[in-house]
Amino acid sequence: MFTAIRPHVVVLGLMGVGKSTTAQAIAIARGVATHDSDVDIETLFGATGGQLAIDHSIDELHRVESAVLLGRLASETPSVISAAASIVEDPRCCEALARRAHVIVLQAPVDEIMRRMATGLHRRIMKKDELTALAHRRAPFFAAVANLELDATKTTQELVAIILA
Repeated sequence: MFTAIRPHVVVLGLMGVGKSTTAQAIAIARGVATHDSDVDIETLFGATGGQLAIDHSIDELHRVESAVLLGRLASETPSVISAAASIVEDPRCCEALARRAHVIVLQAPVDEIMRRMATGLHRRIMKKDELTALAHRRAPFFAAVANLELDATKTTQELVAIILA
């Protein structure tokens, strides 16, 4: 899973699919560090991604999310990274993923994502039609970067078992 050329595993998917939980579980199982773009953004800017989108713009948030990922991928130390979904629309990030990471994309039905989004304060609030449109728009980007696509309605333990196999 980890090689000198591709030292990272990146977990992607829409908000609320369980990227952070899954990334952390993979990192523990493999004995490497885990990095979460949401945590990195809060540490760097003292605000959640949702707050950055409100205070500045969604484009600024996406710029920051790309910069955070590119910085993490530049490291030679193997890690598991939970990355913001927006990075798949940045060609620089897609190129870096192809060169530096194994990419796992988690997918879930929009209704399940909506249910999960209601419990996370760091996420930007979205209406169902907006989330559905976003899911359709990003689907081909996710498919293009994925080494493995998984159903995020499975338990974390099931996902990790599949990933490590």
